[in-house]
Amino acid sequence: MIAKRLTCLLLLGLSACSTTEEQVVELLEQMAANPVDSPAYQQSIDELAAIGRPAARQLIARLNPDLYLGENYREFRDEQEKLRIGCAQALGRIKPRGATAALKDRITIAYTDRERIACLWAMGQVGYVQAGVDAAKVQLEDEDPIIRIHAAIALLKMDDELGTSEIEAALASSDPELAQTALQGLEESGYFGVPLLVELSSRAGPHQAALRSVITKVKDQLVAQLEAEEPSHRQRAAQALGYIGDETTAAALADLLEDPSNQVRFSTAAALATMGRSQGIEFLFEALRNTDSILRANAVKFLTNVQQQSGAVEAQLIAALSDEDPLSRAGAAQVLGQARVQSALSALLAATADEVADVRANAAIALGHIGGDQSRAQLEKLRHDSDATVSYYAEWALGQLGPS
Repeated sequence: MIAKRLTCLLLLGLSACSTTEEQVVELLEQMAANPVDSPAYQQSIDELAAIGRPAARQLIARLNPDLYLGENYREFRDEQEKLRIGCAQALGRIKPRGATAALKDRITIAYTDRERIACLWAMGQVGYVQAGVDAAKVQLEDEDPIIRIHAAIALLKMDDELGTSEIEAALASSDPELAQTALQGLEESGYFGVPLLVELSSRAGPHQAALRSVITKVKDQLVAQLEAEEPSHRQRAAQALGYIGDETTAAALADLLEDPSNQVRFSTAAALATMGRSQGIEFLFEALRNTDSILRANAVKFLTNVQQQSGAVEAQLIAALSDEDPLSRAGAAQVLGQARVQSALSALLAATADEVADVRANAAIALGHIGGDQSRAQLEKLRHDSDATVSYYAEWALGQLGPS
């Protein structure tokens, strides 16, 4: 009886596999038989994407021109083109990591522009794979600006900024197709494109209203991603919302201050602090006083980012140099130095006389980062400090100042 049941299960499994493969083949035939822009063609892509990873192997195979030999021979070149375009678009929606190897080989001039664009788009959708990044960078040298802008967008989606100038040029050009492609690409790039998107929206230009509209759409996507299962998605979404700085997202961000992931919590706090929200600022300064060295290091890192991005915590950092807790004083000195806050110079000079050696050392380091001849005399005194670490960093800081 057990053997019979196992046989039935095996047959059912084989049947399901066969049915899926047959379904994929039928959809591919539908794709080959219809114009690229037709509803039937798009329907085949939608259904292949809905099948998902079980279809990916066959879709990847159809990208390879060597497949169309023997029993798979197709007489008409346009059928191969339609299959490659459609398979690339479906793979871009399924996002299998293994697809990049086949996609990157179809973006060269040996293929039509539509094939190349579809494969570049799919590579970007799949995400970072070093081979894909390398291949897309080569296409930035193409003679056709349409290919270059698609390569630049693919790179941006893979978290590489090399094509940024190409996107800027597209938005500054008088070519509406290039501009629309750049806008659509920025919208699709999600959190990877936010820093560039925010920067471009702050400049004068012909597409400011469209850029602001894209920011609104991306902002809504990012708020939804704050609930993503993968912590890295939540973290990147929170970070990007900090760049956008829309206070209507503060309530959604505040919910993540209790997230199980350290990086999510700190990115969320930094985003809120950038907006000037007390919940984020208090979170980061509390971590600055924590005895856990990892939490303190995170606090320094994220407070530095907040200060460099918005200057929102400058007053609190200078005040923290007088805090009762030496960990807070030392951490504040670190942040002020790394963010090169010139207005903190006098407070840091005073901190070089702190009773705690770690605070004196960090104040010396901060003065070295900030520079300025007015700190030279105090640093010369610290060269003879009773603590060897303090004297070492005073010497280092003097070296940063250069000759008197």
